Amino acid sequence: MPINEIALRMKKLGFTTYEAKAYISLLQNHPATRYELSKNSGVPRSAIYDTIRKLETTGAVNGLYTEPQKYIPLPPDQLFDLLERQFKERIEEVRGSMKQFETSVEPGHLWNIVGYENLIHKAREMIERAENSIYLSVWNREAEMLKDEISHAQKKGVKLIAFSFTELSYTTDCLYSYSLNESDIEKFWDHKIILVVDQKELLMGEADNMFSKKSAWTYNTAIVDIATNHIILDITLFGLRNNVDVSKTVIAMQKGDSKKLQDLLSSSAPVPLDNAINKILRRKNGI
Repeated sequence: MPINEIALRMKKLGFTTYEAKAYISLLQNHPATRYELSKNSGVPRSAIYDTIRKLETTGAVNGLYTEPQKYIPLPPDQLFDLLERQFKERIEEVRGSMKQFETSVEPGHLWNIVGYENLIHKAREMIERAENSIYLSVWNREAEMLKDEISHAQKKGVKLIAFSFTELSYTTDCLYSYSLNESDIEKFWDHKIILVVDQKELLMGEADNMFSKKSAWTYNTAIVDIATNHIILDITLFGLRNNVDVSKTVIAMQKGDSKKLQDLLSSSAPVPLDNAINKILRRKNGI
């Protein structure tokens, strides 16, 4: 991976560009004096003293007792362990200082999740909290990014029901996929995700990794039910188009009140539901 790209990723951990380049340069050539480090890393000589001082303060670099003084880098694995411990300690410090301000999430409020990375982070967080069920409508790119969390949830006994127009590599009895080529669909359609956890929490929106889009996260019961029914409809149409029995999955996704309503509708409808949906599909396809 190019050094500049590694430096950009290190900036997300709190390093400056100069600090990242100096650390990477030391990994490649150590020990090194400040002059050598400036020359090898591209960090200006006017900035190398302050850069080294900050890296020493962080613990990423150590100075040797030599003349002139030379420096060596902390191995990456040890650096990450150090940063993780420091970050956790800082989180606990801030958390403790804010206990007096703790408030609960309004159950009916719709929260905006801005940006692709935040969307993925929220999806992972929700999946990790799942206790009973996960309903997921997703494209392959995002599915792969959530694969570890999904696998862990399934090992806990959480039921996964997944739908996709693209091919997915998940292992579950309730996977409904048209297995279309993702690049073909991208020509006319944007990536989307609907994630419902335990029939009470929803994340839904465009999964755009190029532009910062807003997604919706909520505990609002009505919106959660609407999103769930959207996935149910996609699975139902998948079953009709592919002659697959999806009745058990659809029933499992419905809440008790939905089942009672379905019984009432079935008893009063002059045309069986399957026949009605087939007629709709035939009209849509001009048959």
